Amino acid sequence: MPHKKPINHPPAPSRMEIGDFSRLIESGVAARESIVAFVHCQVTYSGRAEAFLDRGDRLLIIKQDQTVIIHQPEGNAPINYMRPASVVAIEKIDEHLLLHVRNDSEHAYLDIEVFRCYDAAARRLDDGQKQDIAGNERDMSDWIRDNPASISADFRPISREEQTDVGFIDVFGHDCTGRLVVVECKRITASLMAVDQLRRYVERVKKIKGTENVTGVLAAPSITPNALEMLSSWGFRYARIDPPKRLERWNKDQKKIFEF
Repeated sequence: MPHKKPINHPPAPSRMEIGDFSRLIESGVAARESIVAFVHCQVTYSGRAEAFLDRGDRLLIIKQDQTVIIHQPEGNAPINYMRPASVVAIEKIDEHLLLHVRNDSEHAYLDIEVFRCYDAAARRLDDGQKQDIAGNERDMSDWIRDNPASISADFRPISREEQTDVGFIDVFGHDCTGRLVVVECKRITASLMAVDQLRRYVERVKKIKGTENVTGVLAAPSITPNALEMLSSWGFRYARIDPPKRLERWNKDQKKIFEF
C-alpha cells in the first residue's frame, strides 16, 4: 500500500488559563493598568440601544481610566465600547469568565462572556502628551498673518482670534484705504453656513467700531457654488487658501525614496 503523507494541521492557538486571565483582569483593574487581551467572547449591551454580538475572536482593551473597548479582527472602529469611569466586575461561570461592565452616568451595561483567552497583558502606561494637529483654522490664520498678500496686496493684519460676542474672528485687519477686513477661515469646503457666519462677524464689527466701512473675506481650499453666489451678494470675497501642512511627512514635489 502506498505510504500516505501526514496531514499538517495548523497549530492550535495557545491559550491562557481562565483562572490566570481572571486574576490578571482583577489585579490590572485594581492597579489602574492598561489591559490588552485576545479573547473568544460574546457580548451583550444594554443602554441607549440593545445589542447582542455572538461568539467570535476579538481584541479586548480596558484602559487605565476604565474605558472598555472591543475590536473585531478588522476595521478601525470598535464594535462595542464603554466610556471612561466604567466599573468592571468579574464573575466565574464554570470554565467561562463573565465581565460585567457598567457606566452609571451613561446608564449603560456591557456583559462580556469570555470562553477562551489566547493571550493577555497588563501594564501601567505613562503618557501626558497631546496630539499636535496641523492644518486647522488656527494654522490657517497664523499663515495668513505671516502671508497677508494671500488675502490682498494691501491687506494688513491687526490681530487674530479677535473675540466678539458672536464668536472669534480668525484674522482682523484693514486695507490701504483704511477699510476694516474680517477674514473667516475654513479648512474644508466653505458652505452657506460659513458665509452666514462671516456676515454675522462683519455686522458685529460694524456695530462695535461704529462704521459701515467693513468687508469680509472667506478663506478656504474650496467653496460651493451657492455659497460663492451668496458671498458675492453680500459684497464679500473668496480667497482660495489651503490649510498649511507643517507636519506633512512627504514633500510631493520631491522624489520618494523608492523612486530613486
